[in-house]
Amino acid sequence: MPRRHFGREFAELSKKHGDVIHLDLLGQSMIVLGSLQAASDLMEKKSTNYSDRPSSVMVDLCGFEWLTVLKKYGAEWRHHRRTFHQYINPETLLYYEPIQLNVTRDLLRRMLEHPDDLSVHLKLSFGATVMRIAYGLDVADADDKYYKMVERVAEIGGEVAIPGRFPAEALPMLRFLPSWFPGAGFKRFAVEAKREMIYTVNHLFDAAKAAMDRGDAKDSMVTRFFDNISSGDDQTEYAEHMMKEVAATTYVAGADTTNAAVAAFFLAMALYPEVQMQAQKELEAVVGTNRLPNFSDRASLPYIDALVKELLRWHVVLPIGVPHRVVADDEYRGNLIPGGATILVNVWAVSRDPAVYPDPERFDPERFLQNGQLHVKGTDPASFAFGFGRRVCPGRLFGEASLFILCASVLSVFSIGAPLDPDGKPIEVKNTAPTNQMVA
Repeated sequence: MPRRHFGREFAELSKKHGDVIHLDLLGQSMIVLGSLQAASDLMEKKSTNYSDRPSSVMVDLCGFEWLTVLKKYGAEWRHHRRTFHQYINPETLLYYEPIQLNVTRDLLRRMLEHPDDLSVHLKLSFGATVMRIAYGLDVADADDKYYKMVERVAEIGGEVAIPGRFPAEALPMLRFLPSWFPGAGFKRFAVEAKREMIYTVNHLFDAAKAAMDRGDAKDSMVTRFFDNISSGDDQTEYAEHMMKEVAATTYVAGADTTNAAVAAFFLAMALYPEVQMQAQKELEAVVGTNRLPNFSDRASLPYIDALVKELLRWHVVLPIGVPHRVVADDEYRGNLIPGGATILVNVWAVSRDPAVYPDPERFDPERFLQNGQLHVKGTDPASFAFGFGRRVCPGRLFGEASLFILCASVLSVFSIGAPLDPDGKPIEVKNTAPTNQMVA
């Protein structure tokens, strides 16, 4: 089992054993798919059998059962997806564009005033966007209580997602140890994590409801939900509980993954100044220098769109995706895939396939352009960057739109380069992006 770079190390195993690998982890079967073809054959064409999630001791103990992305495949998960789709879909994206624009332009001001705090600004920007859309709440700064609460949820999720971090995942029987027992520190961690988790999910939802009661609520997923049930639809306690979970999932999953992609954007621009110059040339020709880009400019900015596509490919946020689980025994290429097995797709390897993406380590938006127009037939990174089959990310269009407006806006105002040392000389920049993330 790889320990450092899951994508790269699994790719080396695939070179030796093929693009469908079986590992035995203390009696638990794990199947690693190393090609887009294998992933499509199983995850897409047989999605009913490959859309479940594996069980996790720490997910259960820490109270992450509300997170849609981790729910078992079934009626409750489908209800979550349908609810999310009511509020985030191609038709509703127009409603959120003014929010995205306002937050992005606020980010530009923060970057201008305090450029040394770039990472804080980026986290706050996407946190503020999704908080406003999900709950109608405004996040003022990094010390904001709402921001701190969800940051803590993301920290806990990051800990739980690290393979091998908690021995109880490999030996589930350890969950029955008393918390005072030597080596059972994971249970004390879980108790505190669950307390914080429940408080955050409830508090954010209650804060949105309180704003509605005061009459100063801003349009959001939560306000629209209550507008719908007030007219007689789904007036049940279950519906409200489910909306609470969907709103929390929207924030945690949306803000964290988009932030990771934008951090990689700044790295790419520093590493590839010629790409930055080409993007700025297009922006100057289309937008000019007297205003900032708008969503209405998108059709006239194919290079920026191609840059976003290349960003999704060059820096996959989840190198081995989110694990799936096989429901029942299956056969593929003459091999048995046992029911209950955990399935991973090596998304990193797919994004680095030289047959599809020549010179894959290079950041090159031109690979998605033909005759000056966006052309992604058969090569669209969105086909693997956002998951597979029935578990594909339902917010992928919103995510791409957010990346587009941020990249276009930043490049219209700033030039991005390597940091300087005390003597004013550029410091060498290296691609050291995280590689072992498993769950958004």
